Amino acid sequence: MATVPEFSLTDQSGQPFAGGSLTGKIWVANFMFTSCSATCPRQSILLQRLQRETAVDLVSFTVDVKRDTPEVLAAYAKRFGADPARWHFLTGPEETLHQLAYTVFQVGMVDGKLEHSSRLLLVDAKRGYRGSYPSVGEESINRLLADIEQISKEN
Repeated sequence: MATVPEFSLTDQSGQPFAGGSLTGKIWVANFMFTSCSATCPRQSILLQRLQRETAVDLVSFTVDVKRDTPEVLAAYAKRFGADPARWHFLTGPEETLHQLAYTVFQVGMVDGKLEHSSRLLLVDAKRGYRGSYPSVGEESINRLLADIEQISKEN
């Protein structure tokens, strides 16, 4: 099982965000961009559901560092009713985001082409990368919810 390393990015309020602040929490991540009209809104709706139905933190990493400024991310977060205490929209150096997408989560590259995975990514409280879930299909989401519950019991 891969461990998510420390990382430093910027959140939707323009504040520094240390990945280490997620240690001790179960979290679900995705890679997205705010001008996406295909899979990103669907992913955000699923994360909105997780925000309602679970206690996990949520992390949305942008793949569009040029356009997705903290202000743009904040407007997108508001559109989906994101609780800023639990749902973090992150931007920063393309190299950092690429390392997370390509090396850690193995879901593609962050290289300015705006191609990205539509999978939801589950991380446990010890920063262990536990699973990848398609963002389509009720069966996949139910499996993610069951895995969150199982990991919660482990902690």
